[in-house]
Amino acid sequence: MLFSYAMRKSNEKRGELFILGSAMIWGIFPLVVNLGRETLSPLFFAAITTMLAAFCALIYSACTGKLGEFNKRESYADLLLITLYIVVIPYTLFFIGAGHTSGINSSLLLLSEMIFTLLLTPFMGEKTTWIKIAGASGVFMGGFLLLYDGEFNMNWGDLLVIISTFTYPIGNFYGKRALKKVSPATILSVRFFLGSLFLFILAYLFEPRIQLDIITDHLGIILFTGFILLGISKVFWYEGLKRVDISKANALGMTFPLFSILALIIYFGETPSTQQWIGIGVMAIGIYFSIKRRSAIPYSN
Repeated sequence: MLFSYAMRKSNEKRGELFILGSAMIWGIFPLVVNLGRETLSPLFFAAITTMLAAFCALIYSACTGKLGEFNKRESYADLLLITLYIVVIPYTLFFIGAGHTSGINSSLLLLSEMIFTLLLTPFMGEKTTWIKIAGASGVFMGGFLLLYDGEFNMNWGDLLVIISTFTYPIGNFYGKRALKKVSPATILSVRFFLGSLFLFILAYLFEPRIQLDIITDHLGIILFTGFILLGISKVFWYEGLKRVDISKANALGMTFPLFSILALIIYFGETPSTQQWIGIGVMAIGIYFSIKRRSAIPYSN
């Protein structure tokens, strides 16, 4: 009994580290994307990096001996639903909404995913407790203080960004269900491949044709984003998700603004404002409560 408890606790700690590792890598994403935002079309950039991430996941699948999992037809429905709820619906809504609001508004409103996770996970078998609310609230308020720049005006674009986050916890529910049948490598290979095809279609419909020299000029950013920021960070995410519940994974995953600020401090020499220091402290409290509680559903080895 004690040995089993120790194994479960150790497995959950590994899951927490995987999720925090994913958030740490993802925190660099806005900084890298900003380097090429003036010349790279956003949808094409998202499409080509997502396709590279699919190759990264496929290589990971081959190295771990999981290629045979693509024949498991019982996982197909879950894999399609993951792509629908985590790529197709939210990317469409977010793309339309973000085009009619500011970047800071988009970043702030993405935090609403935490609210929807708290509202929806009780219907997915996760009990809502005070410590879960304390952890999520600390991360949410910390992220708000880190990102808020003193101006915020709502419009219909903001509403679409908010709605775009509604389906993420549903997609994560199917992600946890799929993890009982296949590995993270298989989930990511399918999700990234189908997602990239969808994004390429959007780019073709809504963006001008991109020139080859623009791609070669930004090849380093494209490769780094596809293989590292998307590929490895999402491998960490699903390795963590199979070990902790959706609410804990979401709360820890939403700490990425903290790592963005730390990267700005360490690599760019920027000095956080007083408000941002407070945000760092509040988010640290949220992380503490999120890690302190045990996951509400069984773990998978």
